[in-house]
Amino acid sequence: MRLPRLHARVSVHTKATVNVQGDAYACEVASLSVSGAMLVGGPRLDLGRELLMEIDVPVAPERKTLMLRAQVVRHQDLGGAELGIGVAFQGTTLETEGLLALAVTEAYKRLGARVLGQVRNEMQRRGVTDISAVADELQRIKEEQARAHLFAADLFTEEGSNAIAHIVSGTTGESRECIVWSLNLYLGLNRVPAVIEKVRAAVARYGTGAGTSPPSGGMSRLHNALETRIATMVGKPKALIFSTGYAANLGALSALPGPKDLVLLDRESHASMIDGVRLSGKKWLAFAHNDVADLEAKLEKYAPHHENVFVAVEGAYSMSGDLAPLREIAALKKKHKFFLYVDEAHTFGFYGDRGAGYCQAQGVTDQVDFIMSTFSKATASIGGFVACEEKYATLLQATATPYIFQACLPPPDAAAILAALDEIQNDASHARSLHENNRVMRAELSARGFDLGQSQSPVIPVYVPDLEKLYRLCAQLYLEGIFTVPVVYPAVGANEGRLRFIVNAHHTRAQIDRTVEVLARHARDLGILPENAAVHEAA
Repeated sequence: MRLPRLHARVSVHTKATVNVQGDAYACEVASLSVSGAMLVGGPRLDLGRELLMEIDVPVAPERKTLMLRAQVVRHQDLGGAELGIGVAFQGTTLETEGLLALAVTEAYKRLGARVLGQVRNEMQRRGVTDISAVADELQRIKEEQARAHLFAADLFTEEGSNAIAHIVSGTTGESRECIVWSLNLYLGLNRVPAVIEKVRAAVARYGTGAGTSPPSGGMSRLHNALETRIATMVGKPKALIFSTGYAANLGALSALPGPKDLVLLDRESHASMIDGVRLSGKKWLAFAHNDVADLEAKLEKYAPHHENVFVAVEGAYSMSGDLAPLREIAALKKKHKFFLYVDEAHTFGFYGDRGAGYCQAQGVTDQVDFIMSTFSKATASIGGFVACEEKYATLLQATATPYIFQACLPPPDAAAILAALDEIQNDASHARSLHENNRVMRAELSARGFDLGQSQSPVIPVYVPDLEKLYRLCAQLYLEGIFTVPVVYPAVGANEGRLRFIVNAHHTRAQIDRTVEVLARHARDLGILPENAAVHEAA
């Protein structure tokens, strides 16, 4: 679940005084961000009008008065006769922006768990189950969040995903250049000219959309070539292409189990895997994360009572960045009969010989029955695949509803994947750069005393269990041009909050050094790192 970011706007409902050419007006700050505010209750002000603002903001344990210069950048109809005046702050100092970030932090704390996806469960616990009442409450919260610019994503990149990008506020139009650490484009192949040129050629030849699902004629020669190439690359007889990686997991794990079967899932498995086994309607259990002993105990206890058993894990886990003990898990097949399903979304393309994946790197391909991955990460496009024996592929073609009823990924996306695979298999420098960047950034973070957990992959979590400090740290990074995403409960455990830094091959050493320096400086200021951590920085 993606929670609101501190640099989006949030409801504060605090008082402000606006001075326009010597005249003072009282109004309310309906929503606030580091870069601007939405004012209500004052006069209508023309676009472009410059003004001075005096705002009282809550910064625990007190309130502070801030004097700010601003410019009117938009008008918003708030319903009835109420008009919102959107203003962008100008000439703010880092100190002022820090105080604004604290005020936004306080507002987020007051929001608590009022996340739309959780509201229905909250109401059910209170005994409110009438669908109309639930919908009314959701609508009310949605409208409040929309006024605060929380319901829809407020930020976007000016020119798409890259290691460095201009992050734009959809509300104020303010643009801030940032080093970006939230993308899964591990090899940066979405920016490689050879890939882009092959996509252009595919659009001219094959058009844009596929138009229908694979069984209905949506497959082109490009799709067919991609399936053949993937199967060969990962060492399986057959591969099936799905429209997304999510659909691949959903389709396979809902279709494979039968009425007498059991699925055992790693506790940190991706939501698409969990949704797949739930959709199957068959029995499933979670085992402790990367705990081979717990998995074996469950196999010993439950496997004899089921006709088929499936064990599903990920090669690398997206929230913790740690790698699965695939050799140890595969070795259990000597004692227990089960099918092994491995999601390689975060390993395919940059582990193993010529990017064949983590199963190949660990030498367990023959013991793994189903290898799945997405095309949205290392191969810089969209889609997913499941590779397996041909008879099981036939089973999926006949029974996996996302394969049967969902349109194929567009032919130009298939072309992008094939071109990315050319880069991956013919130029090892992409993967080398990624792993070197991962090594360097890990070494710098570890030297300064950051808690990186058990992570090893290019997903680097920096654990900050104090929620307030986590949000404040994320906000301060953004103010200095470093963009990442806080990960908090319920996506992870209640005391396992973290920032994620997803390294890619196109990050430069200068970007890594700057990110670590800024992160360490603010972490020391917030008490996340001890003061003597500065010694490591100077070393």
